Formats: sequence, C-alpha cells, structure tokens
Amino acid sequence: MQPQTVGASAAIPELAPGDELTSEERWNLVWAAVNLYYTYDAATALAVSVLAMIAGLIFRLVIASNCESNVWILSVVLLSIRLLDFTCGCIGIVRNPVPSRSGFGCDILRNFMITFIQGVIALVQLIMGILLLANGGEDCILHGVLGVAAGLILLVQAGTESLVWLTILCLWCVAGSQPAPNWCDKYIPQRIIDEAKKNRRSEE
Repeated sequence: MQPQTVGASAAIPELAPGDELTSEERWNLVWAAVNLYYTYDAATALAVSVLAMIAGLIFRLVIASNCESNVWILSVVLLSIRLLDFTCGCIGIVRNPVPSRSGFGCDILRNFMITFIQGVIALVQLIMGILLLANGGEDCILHGVLGVAAGLILLVQAGTESLVWLTILCLWCVAGSQPAPNWCDKYIPQRIIDEAKKNRRSEE
C-alpha cells in the first residue's frame, strides 16, 4: 500500500482527453449561467411587483381619496409580465439546463420583447402620473407623484435591462466565430460537464 500524499485529496483533477469540452459546449455553459441569473432577477422583480401591488391596495384602503385613477391596471399588467418572465425562465432551466446557442438566441429575443413591453408600461405610467398632477386636482397629487416615481423607476430599469441584453446579444454573436477559453474546464463539476455534453451524445 502506497502512502497518500498530504493534500492530494484537495487537488483539482485534470480532465481526461475524452472529457474535454468543445468551444461550443463552453459557450453553452455561459448561456446556462446567464439563464440562472436572469431567472433569479425575474424572481426578485416578481416579488417586488407583488409587494408593490399589496402596498397599493393597503394605501387605497387606508387613505380615503376621491381621485379616480386607472394606474392599477398597469400594475396588474406588469405583474402578469413579471410572472410570465419568471415562469419562462424556470421552464427553460428545467427542460434544458444547458441551452444551445440557437436555443439561447430565442431567450434573448423573448427578453428583448419583455423589456420593450416594460418600457411601454413605464412610459404610460409616467404620462398618467403627469396627467393626474396636471388635471386631477388636490385629491390626485399623491397618486400623481407615485405614478411619476414608479414610471421613472420602471423606465430606468427597462433601459438598464436593454443595455444588459444588448451586451449579451453581442457576446452571442461573437460566440459564433470565437472559441471559448478552456482554462476553467477543470473547475467545472463533472455533472455539469455531462449535462453540457448531452447534445454531443444525441448527435452521435
């Protein structure tokens, strides 16, 4: 029996030649990481929308006001969009944890569409808030201020998300011609490597 070397169990094993990932598979792992991030982000946004909806209902019940406003309709639409975004992210992770480049391209287009809808909702809410301030009278001042603030926040968020997805789209385009580095392969758990190589085995 040979004596074990101290610290050998903590060493990171090198991948065998047959276990090496292709450049496409490494990019697929990048898409998987982005999917996890935006699903988490969608879950956070959904929770914020739910809390905002509850706060709005409590506000209307506690503070008596004669102001007639349809801003709540936008809140319901935004909540539905957030729920759809989170649901699509979860379904994508369950069905295909490591998506291909073409599959992730569909995710990018869907997120651009959701971001565009969010931007439209933000503009409508901002305009409605300004109209309440201008024409709603004293009873609508607080509603108008909240509407303008919510519209501005949503507009900034939609602009930020657009820039993020535009950057990811550029990265997606680059992935079609540029190889991904292989220096991090040995740090990836074997189970994730096996998941990334599923498409290779199905093609074979």
